[in-house]
Amino acid sequence: MKFRVLFLSLFVGLIVPAIMLAGMPLTAFAAPETSNAAPQQVEYKIYVVKEGDTLGIIARKFNVTIAAIKKANNLGGGAIYVGQKLRIPVKSTKPQDNEQQPQQPSASPIKKRPNRPAGFRPPNARKWIEVDLSQQRLYAHENGQIVFTTLISSGRSPYHTPIGRFRVWAKVRRQTMSGPGYRLPNVQWVMYFAGENAIHGTYWHNNFGHPMSHGCVNATNKAARWLYNWAPYGTIVVVHR
Repeated sequence: MKFRVLFLSLFVGLIVPAIMLAGMPLTAFAAPETSNAAPQQVEYKIYVVKEGDTLGIIARKFNVTIAAIKKANNLGGGAIYVGQKLRIPVKSTKPQDNEQQPQQPSASPIKKRPNRPAGFRPPNARKWIEVDLSQQRLYAHENGQIVFTTLISSGRSPYHTPIGRFRVWAKVRRQTMSGPGYRLPNVQWVMYFAGENAIHGTYWHNNFGHPMSHGCVNATNKAARWLYNWAPYGTIVVVHR
């Protein structure tokens, strides 16, 4: 597919806002926080580049700087293309006291274990997320230990959750999700990992343990919040049967 490349311009124009559910083809990942102090949490909107858009126009639309958009999307130059999905930093606040750190796991070890396919090799990473479709269960790994697990609902036929190894490429505090036949406002704790597929909180059903989604990984809001606070950008997500 060929994309028309739009070059950076400072001319003011009109744009039409859009809601996006598709993932970027490629992005680089921010380094995890290393400070002991509680970091500020940046909230993002996802914007789909339209015909006539430039970084200058988009920056004015959201009242942010061009540099902030370039940093959030690892844009080395000023070129963008129609259909590109950009993360727009719209808010930066200190987390509330109860959001500064994810809840610490219990001292009791987690006994539940995933059913892994033959030849499975865990990632060599300090933190990573495992989604076992056969169990409809998610596991959070840290330093070689399972520190958190929860039932999930993956994609139902024909919207199967993709299998493979991915990385968290975008985190959105809350957004409206929509598609053919549905519109879901105020979806919280969203982490995109495979194109338009994300791990996110769910309030419209409580049927966890069974496929229910259009490809995303549904979790309770409580579980999704824990994962959102625990997993930095670039966290590996492994999905298997």
